[in-house]
Amino acid sequence: MPDRVDIRLLAARDSTAALTQLLHRAYEPLARQGLNFTAATQPVETTQQRAAEGQCFVAESRGRIVGTVTVCGPYDLAVAPWSAGVAAFRDRDTAHFHQFAVDPDHQRQGIGRRLVAACERWARERGYKRLALDTAEPAADLRALYHRLGYVDVAQVQWAGKTYRSVIMEKALDHSPLREQLRLLARYHLWATRELLRHVEQLPEADYRRDLGLFFESVHGTLNHLLLAEHELWYRRFAEGASAPTALDREIEPDRRALRERLVEAALAWLPLIEVWPESRLLGKLDYRRSDGEPMTLPFAATLTHVFNHGTHHRGQVTAALTALGRACPELDLVRMLQQEAARP
Repeated sequence: MPDRVDIRLLAARDSTAALTQLLHRAYEPLARQGLNFTAATQPVETTQQRAAEGQCFVAESRGRIVGTVTVCGPYDLAVAPWSAGVAAFRDRDTAHFHQFAVDPDHQRQGIGRRLVAACERWARERGYKRLALDTAEPAADLRALYHRLGYVDVAQVQWAGKTYRSVIMEKALDHSPLREQLRLLARYHLWATRELLRHVEQLPEADYRRDLGLFFESVHGTLNHLLLAEHELWYRRFAEGASAPTALDREIEPDRRALRERLVEAALAWLPLIEVWPESRLLGKLDYRRSDGEPMTLPFAATLTHVFNHGTHHRGQVTAALTALGRACPELDLVRMLQQEAARP
């Protein structure tokens, strides 16, 4: 049975030197990858300064600190001019956390999740609507953890002196059923897109571009339509209120590899929007102009649901084509994604 771990506030009796050593141990694997995180080498004085910027939480097991995180409110530009390029760190409705670490010997026990949950409670109790963070773009495991906790990419920044670009991630702190449902659908849309493309990648070029009797003829044609409808039409309608006239069978990306990358980027683009749209907009109407210029007004959330359903419809066509070609096809049921998520540590 794992040792009991308590999450509590940093106390005066706690050793800042021990906290610094914990940070060094936790970030040492990332430092070996060439990612010069501040926490990997910072002196005790920096640990003290960063912990004092807000509320520092620690995880304690058998009298030893095995995890830590600090959460705080927006930065004042006069005090922290470096924050000028990151709106999330200065927005009055957004808190953020940093100096987050779990001892390598205690990772994969849920301690990190509990520390982040403590930050979320702290922020919610003080009226903040969002919680933000930044991490290295190449730190795949860390980013995956944050994604599982509901954080989405909203921006990128290149901090001075760093060997990597950082990703700014945010999470809305309200738990309205509507937003939760849209988050689920967007997450599924991204997961199913990636799963389908992973199998399509195995298709020989001739089969990939062959007319298979689909509505948009080939697998390539169907994927092009998915990109056009999602990005050129619906995304622009939600983000800009209009979409340019276009034929639904227009090839907007002839290159197979580029098309695959753009489809994933298009699916990713919905996640940050769902996090930052106010509840009033989710409950309201979508006003836009169709490709023929006609003005339309539709229920906002229901129309966004249509976008994700449209993707499911055409992914089903591609899956049927893979089966007809005698190729392996993915299991794209929503419950399959939920099962995979439940199995993650």
